[in-house]
Amino acid sequence: MSISKSQRVLIVINHIASGDTDYLYRFIEEAARGTVQATLGDDYARIVKLYDANATLAKLTTALGTEGAKSSVKRIDLIVMLHGSPGVLVFKNGAKESSLVRSQIAALNIQAKLRLVYNTSCFGDSHSADFIAAGFDSAIGSKKVNANAAVEFAPLLSLWQFDFKLSDCRAPTVLPTPAADAAAKAYGQAANTSWKSKVDSTKVLRGNANLKIST
Repeated sequence: MSISKSQRVLIVINHIASGDTDYLYRFIEEAARGTVQATLGDDYARIVKLYDANATLAKLTTALGTEGAKSSVKRIDLIVMLHGSPGVLVFKNGAKESSLVRSQIAALNIQAKLRLVYNTSCFGDSHSADFIAAGFDSAIGSKKVNANAAVEFAPLLSLWQFDFKLSDCRAPTVLPTPAADAAAKAYGQAANTSWKSKVDSTKVLRGNANLKIST
């Protein structure tokens, strides 16, 4: 059965800037939000935007439950843009273990409608098993610190928009990722950041690699 625009909903949760003076992360936030809207705004019945103060686990589960309860909604996709560490996602109101995220989403009993999680948080792959256990068909996340958004985010979403298989959406981003990571590592070394030796934006695709926006 083909899933039409009117039958699918996208939820986006995004909070990475700590304040108005956090210029780098504020820029990244705004750029990512703009990309989501420009690329996918016409491809879903609606985009539920959990930004800033709304980027909490409670708001996420409420949004999933609300959309999942609608008979018109057949598929729910989720883009997660938060800070992350191994097994942990950092929401607006604090860090939560991905196992807690799993249990709260699973309790909604909407597994049949949950489809894709694209997680740009650092160490996103460490969260993927919990998202899939919660009911999502597929999950994409980075091995370690994620630093390749400039060469991955828009291309991946664009191919997803045009009904490419999930594996094909990710494929063109593989080649430019090492250069993006090298630049991030060089910056990290120069600035002596805490993450300088932990950059690895390589994405792992778990679950169904043949998903399309229409399936």
